[in-house]
Amino acid sequence: MKKRFLALISLLCLCSCSEEFVDNPQPLDPSAHYDNVYVIMGQSNATGISQASFLATKSPEVYDKYSAGNPNVLIAADVDGHVYEDFQPVRFGFGADEGYFGPEIGMSETLETNEPIYFIKATLSGSCLQTQYIDSNGDKYDLYNRYIPFILNRMNSLKEQGKNPRLRGVFWMQGESDSIGSYANTYEKATKQFVNNLRTDFYEYIYDHMNFVDTFISTKSPHWEHADKVNLAKDKVASLSSHNYCIHTNGEDDNAIDLVLKSQSGEENDAAHYDSLSMLYLGVEAGKYLIK
Repeated sequence: MKKRFLALISLLCLCSCSEEFVDNPQPLDPSAHYDNVYVIMGQSNATGISQASFLATKSPEVYDKYSAGNPNVLIAADVDGHVYEDFQPVRFGFGADEGYFGPEIGMSETLETNEPIYFIKATLSGSCLQTQYIDSNGDKYDLYNRYIPFILNRMNSLKEQGKNPRLRGVFWMQGESDSIGSYANTYEKATKQFVNNLRTDFYEYIYDHMNFVDTFISTKSPHWEHADKVNLAKDKVASLSSHNYCIHTNGEDDNAIDLVLKSQSGEENDAAHYDSLSMLYLGVEAGKYLIK
């Protein structure tokens, strides 16, 4: 217990007293069984503004599976103010409203095992990292102070059920709001503060490593003024740790995926959000990095 306390103090000092990157988790016990937990955070493309009904013809097997709910993958959520404290099977409807979905569907397809896995989703559409989560000075705001206790309480509830929860990774789909105006200039520093604090605040449930999986915002939308600058910041933060990743989503290189906005595919006149097939692909790809 004393060693664990000292390790936590060391993490807190690193996070608050310098710009060193925090990545000093508890050792993994090879003889222990862990229950894998994955966290989803961010703004609207993390919440999910993609309609499930459009998947009915494009991916009917996935549509049928998650209309009924997947009992092998359970989720608790605080999504756009809709709170689901009890874990329940992943299905369509954990997006912006009933019939909408976010990356949890594709992630479930990638991460599903013979044993239950758990998602905790804490997102708010339109939210800004530097005014609602944490800024470049490390000051915490309303959403950070709301979501971190929510996530920890859900982890604690698993422990109370006799589970041994291990936080394997956090998926972060955000940046559109910070691409407008001057926030893009400090996005890199704020993101580093954010990840440092996540690894500190979730320390009790991190064993061996916690992957932080970020993703580019769209450069195809007319809405995001400094998308390239935000994406460059994301790439820089990803380079700071072997357990930080950033998914390229605009077809930038051979390793990138190429996501399509609703207005491009004709699903809706919406140049801010991904269409249903792209949201599915985004989750599938994110799952590959969360499990590394």
